[in-house]
Amino acid sequence: MEKLIRVLIAHPDATFAKQLQAFLDKQENIKVINHVRDGQGVVNTCKTAMPDLVLMDLHLPVLDSIRTIQTTLAQNERIRILGISSIPNDRYAIEAIKAGARGCLERNGKDDFCAITTAIRQVVSGEVILSPTLASNILQEFYRMAD
Repeated sequence: MEKLIRVLIAHPDATFAKQLQAFLDKQENIKVINHVRDGQGVVNTCKTAMPDLVLMDLHLPVLDSIRTIQTTLAQNERIRILGISSIPNDRYAIEAIKAGARGCLERNGKDDFCAITTAIRQVVSGEVILSPTLASNILQEFYRMAD
């Protein structure tokens, strides 16, 4: 039997977070331990709840997502962070990866919950996940840096 994956959802849209939690809690070996609406909530919850993975919107209020990633990983480097964004070509995705996120996905349709579930499992198992658009943007950033 696979180990239970404990997930913290960090998203400012409570309706989306609750719908995602309801979906994830039906999945085998995944348990949502909490959902928070801002970056400070992530930092505080990770201190006590010790999730395996934080599923984080890239545009969190209060403490921005990049500082949230840096602070969370400074507290506990074993926590995996998976960024999600509904903005195509989100410039924060590159910054999130630089800060230590193990992947970023674009949210863009009804199939998102299945894609998020798959990505959670992959990131916890050690893989890095990038949507094709974000992967292309990251490569372009590296090309610019090399010039």
